[in-house]
Amino acid sequence: MARTEATLRTMARMRRLVVEEARQGLADCLAAEADAAARERQAADALARERDLAASPAAEDAIVEAYVAWLPGGLGTLAAARAARDRADAATAQARARLNAGRMAEEAVQRRIAELEAAERAATLRREQAELDEVARRLRPAG
Repeated sequence: MARTEATLRTMARMRRLVVEEARQGLADCLAAEADAAARERQAADALARERDLAASPAAEDAIVEAYVAWLPGGLGTLAAARAARDRADAATAQARARLNAGRMAEEAVQRRIAELEAAERAATLRREQAELDEVARRLRPAG
């Protein structure tokens, strides 16, 4: 049983490392997701700002023409930013799943270690009780 327990303890250390790596990966994904969301907001804000400027009653023809020329690029930038945010969201979801799977595996190993320890304690208690029963049997008067 000692060899099994040593193997499980080694597995537990490995699982902790996997969980820590997954936790760091999730943190990286969350940072990338926040950056992508900020870029999307900037692109959407630029689009709204330019649209409002061109839609102003005081806007000159040159401003409207500049907006018309800029619009395809602005929409492309917004679409690219949304796609990047979607990819970042998906990467974050995958990182969360990896972290959850790692935690579950770590907990499974910890439960198995606890079960082995409990079985070992129970066996020790049974041996001690058997010794006490034997001593009590010897001390009883024959009769």
